[in-house]
Amino acid sequence: MFKFLSKIYVKDYKNYKNGSVRLKLISLSGLVGVLINALLFIIKITIGILSSSQAIIGDAFNNMSDSLTSFITLIGAKASNKPADSGHPYGHGRSEYIASFLVSIFIMFIGFVLFINSIKSFYKGDIPRLSFIALIILIFSLTFKIYIYLLNKKLNKMLDSQLNYAVMIDARNDILSTISIIISVIVQRYIDFNLDSIIGIILAVIVFKPGLDLSLETMDKLLGRGVSPELHKKIETIILEGDLIEGYHDLNIHEYGRGKLTGSCDVEVPSNISVGIMHQAVTDVEVRLKNELNISITIHMDPTYCLTENEENKKIIERLRKSVENGNKDIEDR
Repeated sequence: MFKFLSKIYVKDYKNYKNGSVRLKLISLSGLVGVLINALLFIIKITIGILSSSQAIIGDAFNNMSDSLTSFITLIGAKASNKPADSGHPYGHGRSEYIASFLVSIFIMFIGFVLFINSIKSFYKGDIPRLSFIALIILIFSLTFKIYIYLLNKKLNKMLDSQLNYAVMIDARNDILSTISIIISVIVQRYIDFNLDSIIGIILAVIVFKPGLDLSLETMDKLLGRGVSPELHKKIETIILEGDLIEGYHDLNIHEYGRGKLTGSCDVEVPSNISVGIMHQAVTDVEVRLKNELNISITIHMDPTYCLTENEENKKIIERLRKSVENGNKDIEDR
């Protein structure tokens, strides 16, 4: 179904590495989640009221919460796609992290409420007795939740989206919760021990932990966590492979949303070479960083040594001089 909708609503949907296409796919997945969970809420709340089943009513409100989570996903994707403006010169990409953090709060809240209610139910000795129709509704909802889980798992792998990961975790928790309810209700018919409450306590921990991990991860990114050692090494390699560059320092990289990296760096260059030639060498490094790693880095030149004259260096300087002349010619021709 999602592939069919993608063909209709997302132009060039297969080119998901494109930032605009990526965010449109995330938005579409959020919309699908809103509609499915809203439908489940309407069906469950209606049958829950008619059958006086508190379990179905509770599961219905859980779907309403999931619908809200998907809505936050949709809003977060839309907000992160807004172009840069005077107040936000680096764009709004971090909106995706804020939305993910809100989703993590919902996940932890559901886990906390489930834990408290399970403890209360255990001490009260409440033993649930669901009707056959209630079980059918739970199984029916399970198929939709499995679809949402598999969809967001696939999108998270494709798009590396924190939002889809959050929704995937939430859907997985719902699947575990629903399965445990079905199993406990069936087993409960043959025992007097309050199995439902024990399973509820275990599930509460399973639900809460991923929410906590997600909140810590997104907060880490919002607070400006540095790039991975692997990416840092790649940046270092490209910089040091630059013509006439002997070293670097003060490398700073900032992430303004998924795949939106910008930064600055000082490089050590010869003091006895013209500014025009060294500017070309630095520009070549900046262009390579952008093309290979999709990072926009502004490089500042620090003249720290004198270049030794030899044939190899003369060839490098001559090549850079030709690049400068070609660039100047292009400007004159415009």
